[in-house]
Amino acid sequence: MLRRHGYDHVLSIEHEDALMSVEEGFHRAVDFLSECLIEEKAAKPWWT
Repeated sequence: MLRRHGYDHVLSIEHEDALMSVEEGFHRAVDFLSECLIEEKAAKPWWT
């Protein structure tokens, strides 16, 4: 959705969970966000 609206810059990860180490929180955030990345450019819609 960010790319759709022209955003192609950095994201900030904030970790404030007192029950999890900073290291684990960071790695979980990176793993989660990595699954959301789109690596290929959008294809031209076939219906246009």
